[in-house]
Amino acid sequence: MSMALIGFISIIVISLLFILFYLLTINDNKPKKIGNEFQRKMSVSSIADLNTMEFPKNIEHMRFDSLSKATKVIFDSYKALNYVNKLPSSLDKIEWHTWQVSIILKYLKSKNKIFITNDNIFHTVILELSESQIEHELQKIYNKYIENVNIKKSRDDLSKDVIWSAREVSIILYKIINCK
Repeated sequence: MSMALIGFISIIVISLLFILFYLLTINDNKPKKIGNEFQRKMSVSSIADLNTMEFPKNIEHMRFDSLSKATKVIFDSYKALNYVNKLPSSLDKIEWHTWQVSIILKYLKSKNKIFITNDNIFHTVILELSESQIEHELQKIYNKYIENVNIKKSRDDLSKDVIWSAREVSIILYKIINCK
């Protein structure tokens, strides 16, 4: 009987050790997650300068007329997707790739405007943003680009890197059109 009792107590102690170990690993993961969220929020507050941002070599060395044509193609694709008439939640869909975003950010860096005849191309959610909100959103986009994009990757690899929302692309294109 005493062997059965010792065995039963041993099983309980081992079970408690496993539970304690499990709880400690969960607690170890939580501060890291909170820390990452804190770091992300802090990175938004850090100022990223578009003028110092680097882009993939092929985009950096692109002649301005080629860059303009590529930006217009992206803009035409954006218009064809008709975000203006979709639900606001459709702007959160991740469907744009890094090569496209690199091109339009490089174009934005050039401080040139694209003149568009039809004003009804952006969703009201974008049009209702104040200038300071636009600038804040742009800072988040710049920081995301700096933190997540490897500019040494090839065009093909960056074209497979679909991490950008329609909202982010909308904000960049809106800023290009309304560049001052």
